[in-house]
Amino acid sequence: LSGATADTAFLLMLASSRKAFHQHKMIINGEWKKDVPSNHLGIELYGKTLGVFGLGRIGMEMAKRCKGAYDMEIIYHNRSRNEEAEELLDAKKVSFAELLQQSDVLSVHTELSEETENKFDKKAFSQMKKSSIFINTSRGGVHNEEDLIAALKSETIWGAGLDVTNPEPIDPKSELLNMPSVAVLPHIGSATVETRDRMIVLAAENIIAGLNGKKLPHEVKLKS
Repeated sequence: LSGATADTAFLLMLASSRKAFHQHKMIINGEWKKDVPSNHLGIELYGKTLGVFGLGRIGMEMAKRCKGAYDMEIIYHNRSRNEEAEELLDAKKVSFAELLQQSDVLSVHTELSEETENKFDKKAFSQMKKSSIFINTSRGGVHNEEDLIAALKSETIWGAGLDVTNPEPIDPKSELLNMPSVAVLPHIGSATVETRDRMIVLAAENIIAGLNGKKLPHEVKLKS
């Protein structure tokens, strides 16, 4: 699950940075031209700064991919330190404001809660770099969609990659779907054959353990 979702975040980062979905639409519409207009140019990622909001399992996998492929600097905002990330990736824990201000790509990997709902709103986007890309593969409610659209239209930020929207499914008439530097997927983060097979095995192992009165090997702890 972690690897597949991180792959999706990485894909969205690439697609947004090179306006890939928009370029694909141009081909379908018969608009492929020999010369690339300046407003179709993308941005490079090598050596840029990845900011991770929620550096858990999925965030860690995303950070590893960005460090390995593009030698990106890694910063993160968590409640607690991630010592593994700091040791392996030279990651740096920063405040939320610093995360917004320093990230070239800001990738969100967190649960939806009272604390994180609408965390990325007009105020947050206004603190980000004009050249930055916002990625969300967690929950659509973590970002305010209207504020995100406004930030993109005003060029407050450069682009966005979304595997989750608010609401879901996204309105086919949403302005996001016609923005060149935006890539949207239909919440397919873990949708690979291998990951779904592993999920079936995990569920089966839990059922077998439960029927035999044993501790569940893949226990989900609910908040009280």
